[in-house]
Amino acid sequence: MTKIVYVSEGLITWQDLEERGIPERIKKFEALGIDSFEFIEDRAAFEQEKDLRKANLRLEKEGPNWVRQSPDFFEGIQEAEIIILHYSAAGKLFFDAAKKLKLLCVMRSGVENVDMDAAKEHGVTVCFSPGRASEPVADFTLTLLLSLMRKLPQNNMAGLKKWKKGVPMGEEGMLQNATVGLFGFGMIAQKVVLRLKGFGCNLLAYDPWVSTESMLEHTVTKVDSLGELFEVSDYVSVHARLTKENYGIVNSELLGRMKPTSYLINTARAGLINEEDLIECLKQKGIAGAGLDVFNQEPLPENHPFLSLDNVIVTPHVAGNGGDFILRSIESPLKEIEHYLKNEEHEFQVTI
Repeated sequence: MTKIVYVSEGLITWQDLEERGIPERIKKFEALGIDSFEFIEDRAAFEQEKDLRKANLRLEKEGPNWVRQSPDFFEGIQEAEIIILHYSAAGKLFFDAAKKLKLLCVMRSGVENVDMDAAKEHGVTVCFSPGRASEPVADFTLTLLLSLMRKLPQNNMAGLKKWKKGVPMGEEGMLQNATVGLFGFGMIAQKVVLRLKGFGCNLLAYDPWVSTESMLEHTVTKVDSLGELFEVSDYVSVHARLTKENYGIVNSELLGRMKPTSYLINTARAGLINEEDLIECLKQKGIAGAGLDVFNQEPLPENHPFLSLDNVIVTPHVAGNGGDFILRSIESPLKEIEHYLKNEEHEFQVTI
């Protein structure tokens, strides 16, 4: 018989799962051999950093092995064959403790909080949830793009208690006939394309892992280099995964190739952009502006340049918050568990 353990870092409670009927859905797996479903908490990363957001950022940058989890936690996972994980750390000691573990389902679009080498060493299949935030992030990307294009911050009169002149005619943009360039062409970028199709804009993308034919199916033209994408686009929206190879890839050289009337939007990973180079570019009006939802340091300190520049929209890492994020996040793990129990191929297995 098989035991499933749900590990919560404190963000999601047992009541949250009950309200969405998750225990009942897992109970239906009894016919496939599930005999136990347990909920345990692991606040180790949060307690060490004193802040969940800071802990998550550190996990993304450093991986999971800095986290020191308790003996009680390790005891709680030692009999689990399947574990569902959100932001908790799965480091070397985690896999050493979970001696019966065969399937680890991560409720997020990345596995930065998992030591994949340790998972491979212990023969554990790891699945992630790449689509969990795709719809709200695509919505938010378009929100930033349109807000920048129509200069909503500059035109906003709320709180002034008086009428003010808008931005001079001709300074606002229009999407019809404009060129939107997508850096990365995964699930979120493809959903951004669906939202842009009705505007009459030209759609380009750079992604060396996606074929020209696949992009053409989405009415998107593939460009051969990132430099070309930045050079010809009126709006560049970042949707790439962060790797060691592309860390800080959006730097002064790429930014220098952008039009002075163009905009940069990032709802992906902060590490893709060299923030110092972008700040200097914005100060010098090298581009018209930027819309940013992710940052190397979160929350931003009060004196951070992004908070004082007049040509940026900065939001507190909220792009993926739309809708019921708990239900969205756990749908993929439930499907992967069913695949595992039926000896079927996984949809989103991580390979290294």
